[in-house]
Amino acid sequence: MQGRHTSSGRNPGRRNIRGPLALGVVVALVAITVVAVRVVAADANGCSNGIRLNIAANPDIYPAVREAATRWVDSNPRVDNQCVRVQVDSMAAADVANELAVRAGAGEFINVAAKPVPTPRDEDVPAVWIPDSVSWIGRVRALNKDDFAPDIPSIAMSPVVLAMPEALARTLSGGRPHKMTADELAGLIGRALTGTDKNIRIGVAEPRRDAGSLAGAVLMHEAIATSAAELPKLVAAYRTVRVLPDRNALMQAFGQGQTVAPVSEQAVLAYDAGAPQTPLAVVPLEAGQDLDYPYATVAGKPTAVGDAADLFRKALTSRGYQDIFAKAGFRDPDGHANIGFPAGHGATADPAVGNPLGDVDKISEVLGVWTGAKTPSRLTVLTDATSIMGQPVAPGGPTRLQVMQKTQVDGLKLFTDDSQMAVWAMASGFPGGKDYRELVPMAPLNAAQRNRIDNAVVTSQPLATPTRGLYSSVLAAYKNEQAGWTEGMSNTVLVFTSGSNTADGLTLDDVNLELEKLTDPTRPIRVVLLGFGPDVNLDELNSIAKTTGGKAFKVDRPEDIGSIFLQALLRN
Repeated sequence: MQGRHTSSGRNPGRRNIRGPLALGVVVALVAITVVAVRVVAADANGCSNGIRLNIAANPDIYPAVREAATRWVDSNPRVDNQCVRVQVDSMAAADVANELAVRAGAGEFINVAAKPVPTPRDEDVPAVWIPDSVSWIGRVRALNKDDFAPDIPSIAMSPVVLAMPEALARTLSGGRPHKMTADELAGLIGRALTGTDKNIRIGVAEPRRDAGSLAGAVLMHEAIATSAAELPKLVAAYRTVRVLPDRNALMQAFGQGQTVAPVSEQAVLAYDAGAPQTPLAVVPLEAGQDLDYPYATVAGKPTAVGDAADLFRKALTSRGYQDIFAKAGFRDPDGHANIGFPAGHGATADPAVGNPLGDVDKISEVLGVWTGAKTPSRLTVLTDATSIMGQPVAPGGPTRLQVMQKTQVDGLKLFTDDSQMAVWAMASGFPGGKDYRELVPMAPLNAAQRNRIDNAVVTSQPLATPTRGLYSSVLAAYKNEQAGWTEGMSNTVLVFTSGSNTADGLTLDDVNLELEKLTDPTRPIRVVLLGFGPDVNLDELNSIAKTTGGKAFKVDRPEDIGSIFLQALLRN
């Protein structure tokens, strides 16, 4: 499996693991960068040719799973009279998810802020995956619902908290330790956003790769974007926070000016166990989220391996292994702290309450906004310019074109300066017999380009023709995006239309077939379509969007177009 490295030490390679791990050792192990570490906890029972159970565990829980595997192997487990040996790999959940997504086939990929990896061999795919959050299971299942066995229990839990220096925690709590409310969190973010409190400097690990920071992004979303109209504030907040590549870098940033970060309680306890110069405090959150460490058995493995995975799962969820996870700073799945739990620095042995990140739609929405806020875009905007755009939405009200003009001008403000944008008009009868016309060529969104786009949008007028070449225009815009496809950008065609294709020539099947031929999973281009008015055929728009991995929206009320447009722009 790509990215795995054998653990180093006096005896590199395979070795037996014996004896308990002190929390300080756990910290040292967790501090290893998110490259994978392989340890075989297998041969203690003399089992060299038995059933091998391969487990990929998230780096934070890996030391505890490794120790538990050694204890279990020492008990001489057997399946069909064969001994079992366990290979534990420390693998970042994002890397395992990336491999499983590629394994799903059909050009599937998952947004983990990394390129799709080569298709893994079956023997390199773990039999058991223990990520830090069930959110990973949902994201992979969105690509292949049959990737895992149905029963996926949690083996441990750690609530997501705010980590910050103890002095700052005392100041923010007013000397009265309590769970931070949503309003207090929104105020904290607001002070960081405006710079009115220089003591508050928020950092996160990349939420597309780190579940603790994803939980933080969800909490920020719920605290700030109380309505779709507040999405620009959320975008600004996401752009303000400092982004680190992983949790290790995030924790190290506390010695480099960072003062606040959403992380698991266990991460704070592990950090403080290393006796840093400035210990961190755990600040619990009223709107609790938690990391729940699911035990997912990967489908498609031999029956004996699946049976061994079931046996080990039963062991991990029994009382006989609770001490291993407790001393490493983890709680039971129900939030209780067992004997040996290293309470302190704001973390108590009182039961913790949280909610796993299991809402797939919410996660998709949050990651969509995050990606849109943090990733530069390369965008071709294709706007309906047929005669219907000159008609009022309602008697005495603005025209459809005026509604879309305001929406586009407002939406332009959401794009980063390092984005690129082009603007096209769509109607039949342009010079050369084309169904589209380039109004503003593709260029970086500097001040001059923004002015060109603003002017083009606000001065545009509908043509006299009612004929709309939607299919040919979308196909041409897609080819234009593909010709200038840029790595590291969200390459997108955004279509505004007030009706269906009414031009002769291409059929819906034709355009979808052509788009399928053009689609390259390694160079993705989304087509996002926003239909406005009663003449829109949402099934038609959905069909085009689905072919490219995009999304279609239908707007019936003019007051809704702004918020839906923002959702379309920021969708992952």
